Amino acid sequence: MPEQRFVPKRTPKPVPGAHILGLRITNEFEVAKRIRRGLAPTIVGRLASELDLTDKQILRLGDIPPSTFHARKRSGKPLSPEQSSRLYRIAKATEAAMAYFEEDKDAAKRWLTSPKVALGGETPLAFAFTPEGSDYVLELLERMEHGVVS
Repeated sequence: MPEQRFVPKRTPKPVPGAHILGLRITNEFEVAKRIRRGLAPTIVGRLASELDLTDKQILRLGDIPPSTFHARKRSGKPLSPEQSSRLYRIAKATEAAMAYFEEDKDAAKRWLTSPKVALGGETPLAFAFTPEGSDYVLELLERMEHGVVS
């Protein structure tokens, strides 16, 4: 009898944040591997473009010194795992906000860049800097989706 092979019929759910950064990744394991190797400096420009911000603003949000960024960009070296992780978390929050606001880029940007009481007066983009902060921003969006005032 010929061996049967399993062929999935569903498309895997996209990994939040990967699309904005131009990563063709379908699971969190691959995200972790890519971040450990370091992401390309070009992701700063992609993220800046998506949010209509400057590279300098993205670097500030990701706590990346401009001199370090430009040196890595010139040499073709990837960002450090820590820098890559911070930018990924910002991209993840951005993508979640875009989904919540049904791809209305302006509405998502306004929400991401406006201070929130639920975040102690910080903006969601600034708060998304840490893993816990990023998770909390996603939780806020989820609560809003379910009608909970946040």
